Amino acid sequence: MEYEKKINYIIDVLKKGEKKEEDFKVGVEFEHIIVKEASYESISYYGRGGVEAILEELLSKGYEGIYEKNHLIGMGKNGSFVSLEPGSQLEFSTRPCVGIREIEKLYLSFVNDIVPIIEKEESLMLATGFLPKTSIDKIELIPKKRYVYMSKYFKTKGKYAHYMMKGTASLQVSIDYANEDDFIKKFKVANFLSPLFSLITDNAPIFEGEIYRKNSVRSMIWDNMDDDRCGNVAGVMSKIFGYRQYAEYILGIEPVLIEKDGRIISTGDETVESIMDNYLFNQNEIEHIMTMVFPDVRAKRFIEIRSGDSLPYPLNLAYVSLIKGIFYNEKTLDYFFALAEEVGEQDLAKLKESVLELGFDGQATGSTNMEFVSDMFELSKRGLITGEIEYLKPLEDLMLKRKNASIVSKELIEQKGLDALKWCALNTSMDEATRGK
Repeated sequence: MEYEKKINYIIDVLKKGEKKEEDFKVGVEFEHIIVKEASYESISYYGRGGVEAILEELLSKGYEGIYEKNHLIGMGKNGSFVSLEPGSQLEFSTRPCVGIREIEKLYLSFVNDIVPIIEKEESLMLATGFLPKTSIDKIELIPKKRYVYMSKYFKTKGKYAHYMMKGTASLQVSIDYANEDDFIKKFKVANFLSPLFSLITDNAPIFEGEIYRKNSVRSMIWDNMDDDRCGNVAGVMSKIFGYRQYAEYILGIEPVLIEKDGRIISTGDETVESIMDNYLFNQNEIEHIMTMVFPDVRAKRFIEIRSGDSLPYPLNLAYVSLIKGIFYNEKTLDYFFALAEEVGEQDLAKLKESVLELGFDGQATGSTNMEFVSDMFELSKRGLITGEIEYLKPLEDLMLKRKNASIVSKELIEQKGLDALKWCALNTSMDEATRGK
């Protein structure tokens, strides 16, 4: 197949994502880690009280099961989905929503469905960025063929690849774009702000049994996972990085595996470009290939902002509101795009380093990270409708104290031990009134 035809296959997927501004929506993936309440050891997929058993009970709440070789690995309800990450991290993905209130209702409905089942097993569903106790080598992969192939592949890559697969939990937000110009702006701004998003959402206080004294465990893990498919896409901060450049990036990666006619096929060290000489893919299969890269910002028929740690309610809704406010207001987006246009890839690397080493005290944008974060919250309010600005308050108040969830947890753990993490556990007493507390 000619190279240009391959490029156009990828570009066609990106073009199909274009939407009118009035049709813009937000999608969210909330990931969680389930642990035993008494010990904070992670729960296995298998056995009595395991994650599969929890999902089986959840079926009675009107969810439709998704199976692989008779194993329940996910489910759907009213356009939203429950799925599992490789180490049994439990993910709730909302359908695309117009506003934050709709996202909140969907999320709290899911929490109220599943938490009683988890509590009955004397377990907790934690919203944290990394598992609190269990060693990675003791975490079993769920019975999903995709993850078996990925596990084998990543053994040859970065030293923390399996930590990513089996130990991390994120809060990912998806946004829409109108056309290629809008895509260019949003993709570049999302990459520019991604280190600060990781600082704002940092919620991984423990790493390998010790309090982590630096910042953003998840960022550190991703930076030691697989350089070819993680971090920032090469060239993203250049003057023009649009559909074609992203398509070239996809063609150059090794996808690890492909889906073809319902089958999972291992592809080893072949690149997408070479694989496309042997297979003719439909759009869904191309989109699957596009999910086999894990940069801080990823594109399909929408833009995924992937640098956030899992956060407890209502901090998670505050972060989603921050994203919506920044990217869905033209003046705010243009302001950050003008800043991003002056930033090269080395500058972006310095910003990430300043976050990892110095947190809010770091400085790589002409102001301290704390000052920049404060501006982000203030400017994001332009893009929120009446009633949505209040969602920002819990996280904004925390930032004004120069803290994030990880800092709060570290302080509490030093006083109370791991049981201090209960503040990150979800429970059925959560409701919309919780947001203002």
